[in-house]
Amino acid sequence: MAGFILGNTLSENGAVTRGICKVNEAGMLIDVVETTGIVPEGDHARASDSNGNSISIDLNSVVSMNMWGFKPGLFGFLEQGFVEFLKGLKEDDIKKEYLLPTVIGDLVKGGKVQVSVLKSNDRWFGVTYKEDKDTVVASIKELINKGEYPAKLYK
Repeated sequence: MAGFILGNTLSENGAVTRGICKVNEAGMLIDVVETTGIVPEGDHARASDSNGNSISIDLNSVVSMNMWGFKPGLFGFLEQGFVEFLKGLKEDDIKKEYLLPTVIGDLVKGGKVQVSVLKSNDRWFGVTYKEDKDTVVASIKELINKGEYPAKLYK
């Protein structure tokens, strides 16, 4: 899993959802908790836990942005879990999601899989809100001007 730094993934235009990770000294994933409503607040970020309580999150926390590399053996776990997920849905669960970080976190905690985390200090450019577009376009142009992206691919 590519592990990004929370502070490098936040939008200036509203709350985001991130998989907040716990990583051991060997760079292995211990846990990942899908966290919604994350907003920057000074030298930290703020979100709400599952009980609606306000929580503070370190901006240097490692987060999942769903950039994973899987071995084929994982897909059996995912398929089995998805079938169970679908069986557990109620008719009014139209917004319920089968969240990859939650599934992987459960498999890690259950000792069924091991996940190495490749930490990235790069900034994440995402368009969560339409207002994010101009910032993303400007950021990519800056990378092209620095020679970090080949310009000929983007003309």
